[in-house]
Amino acid sequence: MYVPPRKNSPFWQPVFPPEQVIPRGDFLERRVTLSLPEVQKPCSLLLLSDLHWAGNQPERYQVLSECVQNEPPDWLLFGGDLYSFLENASSAWSWLAGLPARCGKIAVRGNRESIVDWLDHDFWRRSYQQYGFRCLINECWDTGNEGPVFFGLDDFRFGKPDWRPCRSLSNSKRLVITLSHNPDAVAEEKENFVGQLCFSGHTHGGQIRLPLLGALYTSSIYGAQFVSGWRQRNDQTLSHISAGVGESGFGFFRRRYRCPAEFTRIQLLPGKFQFF
Repeated sequence: MYVPPRKNSPFWQPVFPPEQVIPRGDFLERRVTLSLPEVQKPCSLLLLSDLHWAGNQPERYQVLSECVQNEPPDWLLFGGDLYSFLENASSAWSWLAGLPARCGKIAVRGNRESIVDWLDHDFWRRSYQQYGFRCLINECWDTGNEGPVFFGLDDFRFGKPDWRPCRSLSNSKRLVITLSHNPDAVAEEKENFVGQLCFSGHTHGGQIRLPLLGALYTSSIYGAQFVSGWRQRNDQTLSHISAGVGESGFGFFRRRYRCPAEFTRIQLLPGKFQFF
């Protein structure tokens, strides 16, 4: 479904933190280290999104599986859009189940899941739980006094996103990490509390980028403003939008051009706000 760009947010600006970029087969692994005052104990996150599993890709994703297995994160975050078609969901979950995490694995619904409106929230929670993930739909998961609080938002396009559980933590002094499939949901909140860190996917980085012109299509009402990478709000809230690990579309258009698939590792440390 085409989404015409029609907005621009004055609250968010691009930032370019120092990062290590490592080629991993068809993927790029991005590594960033960040310190925040709310972090009580160092921890590592791994974000992957937009799998769009079509059932015939195990060989391609073997490299990605091995990267995660060789260096498991503390927390594995999956940003939604699990499959190409609902019939592919089971094999996609099976692949995700093989990805390890030392402390826990979190998922949210993408537009591919939420458009299937005859399957209720409990279906997605139960199904993800069967494969080792906690699916958060407008709810928080408090991992303990020294750990982060994760908030998972329902899909912006076809779901019913509700920020109230997140806003209730605005004065808690806890580290709140928000996972929202679509970055538009974060941008729409303007100056409201959305957590200190927000992670999204959905845009695929444009998937096809042309020289000079960049991404022609992002499936975002904000056009290319939240196409991929890091954004910082006026109050230092950070958002990271992943270009994702899969592709959507059909035939010739189910491809990437000058926009590699990617996953991101984030090392969080206690201290004043600072990228390393």
